[in-house]
Amino acid sequence: NNNNNGLKNEPIYAKVNKKKAGQVASLEEPIYAQVAKKVNAKIDQLNQAASGLGGVGQAGFPLKRYDKVDDLSKVGLSASPEPIYATIDDLSKVGLSRNQELAQKIDNLNQAVSEAKAIS
Repeated sequence: NNNNNGLKNEPIYAKVNKKKAGQVASLEEPIYAQVAKKVNAKIDQLNQAASGLGGVGQAGFPLKRYDKVDDLSKVGLSASPEPIYATIDDLSKVGLSRNQELAQKIDNLNQAVSEAKAIS
């Protein structure tokens, strides 16, 4: 049914989502990749300028490209909606270190117990 205000029953946002679902939202490069490219270009520019100066090493050049810049460019490419800050890998590492920590504590307790037994 068509109301007089021109809106159909289906909300506008549902249409938009339908159109986007199952296809790449935009063929443009993700913003992260654009930023990463700009940052890298700027670093190259600075390094070139610096290489014209004497004592390049002393000035802290060449500038390092931080991994984070690369990581950002990959973020936009990920098809999965998993949040950046909690990738499954990271969580498994957290779990491992926690388990190792607990195992260490248990070992220490066992050690203490066996030492106590040896003394008595």
